[in-house]
Amino acid sequence: MRAFTGRRGSDGWQSVAICGGGNAAHALAVVASQYFGGAIDWLVSSEEKAERLRRALASGGLRSTGVIRATADRVRTITADPAEVIPNADMVIIVVPAFAHGALLRRIRPCVSERTAIGCMPARGGFEFGAAQLAAVGGDVPQTLFGLQTLPWSTRVTTVGRRTHIHAIKGEVVLAALPAGRAPALAARISKMLGIRVVPARSFLGLTIGNPGQIIHPGLMYSHFRWWRGEEYAGDRVPRLHAEVTDETGVLVERLSEDAVATARALEAKTGGALGLEAVVVPIHEWLRSAYGRLIRDASSVASCFRTGPNQALRAPMVESRPGRFVPEFQHRYLSEDVPFGLVVTRALAEIADVETPLIDEVITWAQSVLQKTYLVDGELRGRDAERVPIPQNHGVVTVSDLIDWYTEADRSMSRLAMSRFGPFARR
Repeated sequence: MRAFTGRRGSDGWQSVAICGGGNAAHALAVVASQYFGGAIDWLVSSEEKAERLRRALASGGLRSTGVIRATADRVRTITADPAEVIPNADMVIIVVPAFAHGALLRRIRPCVSERTAIGCMPARGGFEFGAAQLAAVGGDVPQTLFGLQTLPWSTRVTTVGRRTHIHAIKGEVVLAALPAGRAPALAARISKMLGIRVVPARSFLGLTIGNPGQIIHPGLMYSHFRWWRGEEYAGDRVPRLHAEVTDETGVLVERLSEDAVATARALEAKTGGALGLEAVVVPIHEWLRSAYGRLIRDASSVASCFRTGPNQALRAPMVESRPGRFVPEFQHRYLSEDVPFGLVVTRALAEIADVETPLIDEVITWAQSVLQKTYLVDGELRGRDAERVPIPQNHGVVTVSDLIDWYTEADRSMSRLAMSRFGPFARR
């Protein structure tokens, strides 16, 4: 599809490539069409999906409903071939689940130029470790990586290629970059592109430990279903994920957050603030008020933020077990993404910081049982599946000193990082 030829945006960028075909990609195509002055290219995983999107956009276009009512009218090319859209992109934005980041980076790597900024929305735990090493093997080395802490919106596709519903817009989102000094300029550009306040952070590590998804999603799923023993739900009895949060659940989510905050504070103390975590890793109650403040009627507690905030109709993820009856969908991204690419990574950093994380351990232990994975064994991250997630230990980072060295090398140059003791050919 080549409906829009593109013109140079007001910030000097001519094209942006969206990588992904799900909820976030649909919303991004619509929102960026309203604010970005250049062309938008769209890379999906297969030619079948590309053709489906092309047909849908050609026969009426992709429109959003909800708090943003707009059309994706700047989409120029939809394809499954990276060579068609990546080489000329000024910016590549990855919007796929965390488990797919590595495969996507490998697909696009031969087509990426040194001038291209590669970003992820949202950047889940450990994205920078995998992205830096994959980007550094073969071909040009992209000199800028960036990530957003969360999606700017709560959004769902209602009809692929035709309709997406945007439920709510966050008050602000945080962006980090490598090298870190490029974060302010990138935040300004992304802010213009999305029409939302984007705050630059000092450290990519802050996005990992301060990731609110790892606290909210596993925390709520654990609270709703930790005592589940196989019972089925009628459609109208499926728990509403936010609206039915009890005060006890609010305390549980807050305690989960406290473990992450304690990890960040310990690392800050051990490094003399060199990692820049303090402003980004905040208690979940503070984050909820900042992200959704004007949309929350009662922000007096974590529980009341959920009960009186947006997404009141959202129900817990389910699969149909038989006609009209449902059971929890434990393979949903709330667990399959936010545990291995969230809590497990934060737990690995807590191990480096020598911090105990009792509730993180409790939630991981429950989640790995329903996911049929093994991360924690006898209180240590030595399960068979811990080797498959982007924890720093899998990249040669095992001490606080290693952590400082890794970010120092990455901040200087991706090329230097590739050649350092943390590079892809370093001995483990």
